[in-house]
Amino acid sequence: MVESDRYRKDLEELLSGAGLGLVDLSVSRHRGSVQVRAVIYAPGGTGIDECSRAHRLIQPRLQVLLSEQDFHLEVASPGVDRWIRSDREYAIFTGRGIRILLKEGDEWLAGRIAQAGPSAMTIRGAWGERTVEYASIAKARLDYAQEGA
Repeated sequence: MVESDRYRKDLEELLSGAGLGLVDLSVSRHRGSVQVRAVIYAPGGTGIDECSRAHRLIQPRLQVLLSEQDFHLEVASPGVDRWIRSDREYAIFTGRGIRILLKEGDEWLAGRIAQAGPSAMTIRGAWGERTVEYASIAKARLDYAQEGA
């Protein structure tokens, strides 16, 4: 099990109580130092206030989880054009604009995530709705431009 996965569930529960979601967590060790990077998301918008609130919640919890180890914590928003890195992110970003490139094709499909399940999502665009299996996606990224549609 990757070290980040050990702490993910604990921090997801902590942040969800504050109306925040944990998009990504990475824990890396190099020459005696521990670097922790958390990407958080708030459905109403993720700015400096949300990142600060998440930092204040995560810092003491990591002090317990990492025990005596000294660490550096960085908290960031996902950004408006984040590349989707795991299938679980589609549910997190339901309602947001997205562009996806299917494995069998060279055209980007753009719209909003209408619904996301365990193995597929429904994307809604000006052309209608389409259900897309995650396994058929080559690349995907958030696309703020689709949110006005």
